[in-house]
Amino acid sequence: MTDHGTGAQTGAGTPFADMTDSLLGWASQGELWLIERLAQHPYFPEAGLSSDELERCDRLFGLFLSRQVAAGADLPALWDVTPAMTSATLIFRASRLMDRGDFYTEYFAGLGLRPAEDWAAALEQAVPTLLSRAGLETPEGLSSVDALCYHAGVIHSEVAGLLELLDGLGEGKESEAAESAARETIAGSELTSLAVMAEQAPQRLERLLSGVQALRAFSTEHPTSWLDRDRLHLEPALPRLVDEAVVAELRERPVGTPERATAVGVAPREVRPRLVLDTQRGRVCLRLPEQRVATEYVGEGAHAEVSWRVSLAGTTRIFRTGRPWGEPTYAEALDVAVESQVREATVLDTTNGITWVVPVVDSEDPVLIFAANGQNLTDKVSLHHSELFVVVPDDAQLMDAVSGQQVPVLGTQPILGWSGWECRRVDAASIASLQVVRVGQAPSAMSHLRSVDPRQRVRFVHPVEPVPHVRTLNRLPVHAESLVADFPATVSGREEIWYLSISAYSGVGEPAEEIAEPEPLEVPAEGGAFQIFDPEAYDAPWVGEYLVRLRGPRNESFRHRYAIVEGMVGEPTIDAASRSVRIPAQGGLSPATLAVGHGEKEFSVSPRRIAVSSQEAGADFVVSTDEGDSLPLRFSPPALSFELGTTTYQPMWRTSRLYLGTRHIDPAGRIRVRATGELGNPRVSVRNQHGSPVRTVALKAEDAVTYSAPAEAIAQTVAVMPEGRLEFEWTDTSSNNRVSVTLAVMSSTPHATAVRVEEGALHFDDLMESRNLAAWVWPATAPWSVARHLREVTEVTPLPESLIDAGDLIVQLYAGDPFSALRAPQHPGATALRVEQPGYLKDQPEELTQLSAFLSEAEETPPASEQVLPVIWDHFGATSRERDVAHTIFEESPRAALRGLSGSLVPAHLQPGRMIVTGLVNHSFNLADGAPGREEDHRSPWITIMLQLGEVGGALGRAEGTKELKALLAELKKTAGPTLVNTLLTGRDSTLDSACIDASTVRIAHMDSAQQEQLMSMFFANADIVPGPIMEDGPRLMAVFETFRKREELNRLLTSEGLVKPAVSLLRALRSTHRALYSAARVRFDKLDGVNTEDKDNAWALAPVVSLVFALSARMHAHGLMGKSKTLDAAAQGWSQLADVVPDLVTGDVISAEAMALAASAARR
Repeated sequence: MTDHGTGAQTGAGTPFADMTDSLLGWASQGELWLIERLAQHPYFPEAGLSSDELERCDRLFGLFLSRQVAAGADLPALWDVTPAMTSATLIFRASRLMDRGDFYTEYFAGLGLRPAEDWAAALEQAVPTLLSRAGLETPEGLSSVDALCYHAGVIHSEVAGLLELLDGLGEGKESEAAESAARETIAGSELTSLAVMAEQAPQRLERLLSGVQALRAFSTEHPTSWLDRDRLHLEPALPRLVDEAVVAELRERPVGTPERATAVGVAPREVRPRLVLDTQRGRVCLRLPEQRVATEYVGEGAHAEVSWRVSLAGTTRIFRTGRPWGEPTYAEALDVAVESQVREATVLDTTNGITWVVPVVDSEDPVLIFAANGQNLTDKVSLHHSELFVVVPDDAQLMDAVSGQQVPVLGTQPILGWSGWECRRVDAASIASLQVVRVGQAPSAMSHLRSVDPRQRVRFVHPVEPVPHVRTLNRLPVHAESLVADFPATVSGREEIWYLSISAYSGVGEPAEEIAEPEPLEVPAEGGAFQIFDPEAYDAPWVGEYLVRLRGPRNESFRHRYAIVEGMVGEPTIDAASRSVRIPAQGGLSPATLAVGHGEKEFSVSPRRIAVSSQEAGADFVVSTDEGDSLPLRFSPPALSFELGTTTYQPMWRTSRLYLGTRHIDPAGRIRVRATGELGNPRVSVRNQHGSPVRTVALKAEDAVTYSAPAEAIAQTVAVMPEGRLEFEWTDTSSNNRVSVTLAVMSSTPHATAVRVEEGALHFDDLMESRNLAAWVWPATAPWSVARHLREVTEVTPLPESLIDAGDLIVQLYAGDPFSALRAPQHPGATALRVEQPGYLKDQPEELTQLSAFLSEAEETPPASEQVLPVIWDHFGATSRERDVAHTIFEESPRAALRGLSGSLVPAHLQPGRMIVTGLVNHSFNLADGAPGREEDHRSPWITIMLQLGEVGGALGRAEGTKELKALLAELKKTAGPTLVNTLLTGRDSTLDSACIDASTVRIAHMDSAQQEQLMSMFFANADIVPGPIMEDGPRLMAVFETFRKREELNRLLTSEGLVKPAVSLLRALRSTHRALYSAARVRFDKLDGVNTEDKDNAWALAPVVSLVFALSARMHAHGLMGKSKTLDAAAQGWSQLADVVPDLVTGDVISAEAMALAASAARR
């Protein structure tokens, strides 16, 4: 298999018995790759392999050997020709060493081979030779097992002992002294493998210890955020294999944890955004993590929150999260729906100044993989779950490349918003690998193959549903029966001893106290199930919140949070016609009670009557035992929630009654209703002021919990009424009652007619106080600022101190909801009232304060730092003064201005038009010589590419930039694809020939609509299912053919804005200026040969021609290849409108033109 392996071969010249084995190519390729890798890194950990990669290697190599041996191959001959693969799997198994005496027996069992004594003896003898032939060093005097442990770095079973040793030695000692003491202590300790290393390879151990100490120090310096921080600066850097093991231990048991081997540790807080799967709603979501709230610049502490900017497909949206009930420091997590398939998402926590880039869809491997609990496993190449949820294009097959069979699919469901994608629930218990195979592909073990081995994971099983609507103060559901640990068959193939530790759970990040000594569990070879909270262990019931840990003999660690009140029975009752959910009633929500019973083991409940009044969201109670255990709980009965599209602010989910104007229902919006489950025959009715129904609309299921209907008919009916109400009616499945409830009351009488500021308070005229009003208040001099929330509004309502003398205010009244967190919209609606007062907002960062001063005309010029550029894009342009200032700022720093556009709230489809209308498109984005490079911007793909091209342009101007240029082109290739790099190198864009409109396309436009759709679907049915680099042939073709779908708008635009004549004039200028670029500009025009472009119905076909001519002219001017053109300036408004209609076409052409102009500019040097 390699040139090293020529020892034991069959008469046919190969040791392989089955040449048709699907894993033969994988093993050959893997062996060669490892040989090359290890040749550069004779110490195995420095090769940079992860435990995830080694697990895949171990699983697939074991299957390969098993099948070859079953076919008659000689096992020693097989490892003789695979020294690198055999060494890697041996080292991987050594990192999880359980028993030195049985190491080789367990190695074979882990591979899936029935161990034989002669194999073990032969392999033990061959290890030094195999390591040497794999290119690995071996210190003298080591046994074969010690040599393998040496190459494992720090074996997993010794990680806890090492950290505990360092915890004890590090007190009050300098780092070097602590490391010296550690080496001396290790040499005589029970950490056998490390002790051998201390004796035989002290320099290796010294470097590992220094790396561990650096990591320990970093984790104590940043105790709550070290897991999310960049650790590349730590010196010396720990090898990846060792780093993973040490990080895993410190994540669960921080520095200073006593009795690490048995301690449960702490529950870490999620600190990074991640993808999750919501199978109930059929959504892929981006989960924003719990982050520290900020009280600065938001008014009072009650308004503390975290502000987020989430960019998907170039469009940035703002989200805000606040603290849940009882939490002093951290905001709650929030799931944001990923509404279409995208390559990545950019998340900015503006409160704490942290940015993340979250990968979503990889065009080379289009799949997302989730565990049953929604955890994202996509970045793993070895999977350990017996059931998986796989999100793939619906034309893809899921194959087990090892067996060549399709993976068993238990069920499918569509993913909302992801056209052409679906989610498949997969039975992974009996498969060995998982691969996505699309149309035109064949299963192959050579690429994008994941191994599957459920033996590697213990499952925690909840045997029954939790007690309904009851949670602990840490928001854990409460169970009446024990948690069950389900063990798979053991890796060793023999009985194994695991240890169970249970601690009282005190909350995320809080240290917990063990409640009992660790309990050994004898796990049979075939696996088995164990009750964690043994009902026979005590006479008293289990009552409490617990953090459970199962520790395996290889230092495997599986943990789970669980709340239990053994034998608890909860029976909620809602005092209304609806027995399943609370509904608006009595000025709040219908009252509810909870009856709590116990099983054979008694416990007490206080108070005995658990009741939730109409004005409360829930009720607290305590369960306690005679032995002193007690658990505070909260009963939160479910409430009907609804969302109604309005013209005054974006839709918001609420539970209490809504009051709004008769003309404020958005006809383009929807009404949505959610309950706990199925609603029988749901519908909404509009009733007039006399109570008579005038319109009824049926709702349809949107997902498992949501029913919805368009609001157009409702809006049209209500708009002509002086007043009325919107009722929701359904059959409650739990009581079989037909229930009707008023969701909204509409009236033509406004909430208030006017407002003024006097003595630091808002004074309202004609305020409708009976509507339970609240208000959002924005400072007009800081439109980017978050609105302050006045939760209760009366005729005289005090203003927050930060808004007094803060300039004009904009006040929006709305019906409050004490049961829901209604976040202020980004901007006030049309019904908001304006209040005049002097000054400008000062309760904000200094640069934004200066910007507010400019808006209030207290300052002549605004600040121009990069931090405020996105804000300028968001809010400037209302007056000619603001537009002129913005243009000046953008001209001074075009590159920073373009980056600011990416970070702004301007929607992705409007960004190219903004760049054009401001004149920014005519400026160079080249990185100036000596200017510092910036981290890549991931928010808007086309802007990312333009910035990268600017770096390339800067490097082209430097004689010594060859090495830098190669690196930049490699990065550009990853982002934009190889075609754009080729355009840079050749000066010609090959996509212009293929991505174009021709006579046949124009003929299709004159067919009937049915024929058009049929032909278009044939060509483009799956073209945009998997997002890829935007400058490749597929996306470029789709962008050009978007003109076909928008031809009516383009016909009006091209004939009314006079864009064709300026384009012809610029094309002539190109001919006299640069013949090669003129030829590129003519490609699309020449493709229209035979098309009557004088016909106004065919004007749309000229849009790609006009777009490219304008783009080339602008970018040639930017790079000094063409003079400033009044024609182009005059056409800027029309060109920007073209960009608003077909943004992908325009951005692609601007990028293409930039690459060709850079190539032409470089050729002139």
